[in-house]
Amino acid sequence: MAKRKILMDDTRRELSKHGTETFPMTVSHDDLWAFEGKTVPIHWHDDLEINLLREGMAVFQVYQKSYSVRPGEGFLLNRNVPHSCNSPVNEHVRYNTILVRPDFLYGDFGSDIERNCFRPFLQNSAVPCIHLTASDENGKEILEKLNQVEEVFDRKPFCYELKIRGLLCEAFSMILSDHQRELTKFVLANQQELERLEVMLTYLNTHFESVISLQELADQIHMSREVCCRLFKKMTGKTITGYLEEYRADKSLPLVQSGQYSMTQIAEMVGFSNPSRFASAFRKRFGCNPKTYNQR
Repeated sequence: MAKRKILMDDTRRELSKHGTETFPMTVSHDDLWAFEGKTVPIHWHDDLEINLLREGMAVFQVYQKSYSVRPGEGFLLNRNVPHSCNSPVNEHVRYNTILVRPDFLYGDFGSDIERNCFRPFLQNSAVPCIHLTASDENGKEILEKLNQVEEVFDRKPFCYELKIRGLLCEAFSMILSDHQRELTKFVLANQQELERLEVMLTYLNTHFESVISLQELADQIHMSREVCCRLFKKMTGKTITGYLEEYRADKSLPLVQSGQYSMTQIAEMVGFSNPSRFASAFRKRFGCNPKTYNQR
């Protein structure tokens, strides 16, 4: 069965539209094992994302922090936040994902709802995500409303669009009220940092087949090598070397599956210095060596 892939550009921005222009939200039923390496790779998008765990434990990486989310819990990701997801153990992780364009909830930009309620969250880099749990009655009600969104979306009764919008607005009203203290510590989202990350990712993704100089990468954003490394780790939770190994392993997969090339040839084609490093990165990414992967 073909593995799921997230369509992204060179900056890791997701290109797929969620929902339609006239109803910009959707609900998907996901299984981590459906993705290559049982991992959702680093990506980001303009929409808000809410993950509702059904089975297994998922670990979300947001910047330099990891969040363990268990069945019955939820995880809200702010827009334009690079994130990835994996499982710490070899078990199925099933979850439902609500993706919604923010203006579907607040209406016109500059409205009182956008300015007073959503702006302190959407433009606040201090709150990139929120872990939703049923630790109190308020948390239980929030998760119940989000679960209703999924049920109504799947069933699609008459006026389901209005029902979904109402449920989401109620849920966000409760979530934002619960985190009012955090939202008052407003730290304006650093658009410049995101733009610099885009430049670095574009450079890495277009030069992965060759030896990449850290100095050349730093020169792309006019910063020192040390600051470049710190910024990349801050924004992705990964080192530049770690990210490159994953990306090169992903790029090697169709070459491995073709059966037309030796391991030495593939290692050279995707930028590994030798077959041993290629095999090690492949095992780390996909859980087995290239030969075993094809046999499976």
